[in-house]
Amino acid sequence: RTPARMYSTSCAPLRPSPSSRRATHAGSWYSSRRDQLAAQMSGWLEQANACTGAARAVIAPHAGFSYSGPTAAWAYKHVSPTGIRRVFVLGPSHHHSMSRCAVSSCATYETPFGGIPVDRATSAALLETGAFDVMDLSVEEA
Repeated sequence: RTPARMYSTSCAPLRPSPSSRRATHAGSWYSSRRDQLAAQMSGWLEQANACTGAARAVIAPHAGFSYSGPTAAWAYKHVSPTGIRRVFVLGPSHHHSMSRCAVSSCATYETPFGGIPVDRATSAALLETGAFDVMDLSVEEA
């Protein structure tokens, strides 16, 4: 494999010095205040009813929480954390056209609740397949 084949012009290899992806939409798409966000999420989850068994995968909206929070809570209400070892978050790039899937270049995703670690070993294994690119941090935070 050549680097040109593995990485698009907007992507780079996994950084040797891991960085954090900032919560760039905190304060606009959802609250940047931990207490307020926790109260909103708890309220939506309390109002949601689980109508089937535990989900192994969830497809949920990701718009601003004022629009999607109550609907997303219905999906997440079906998730049981028992036995979960790894969570995959798949999402679109809203500001950059990509021909393939990409993994994060970051080691941590920052949230109002604190940092969420990215499984960099799994990211590296996905890159080894030659089917993934690495998302440039500026694109990832857009």
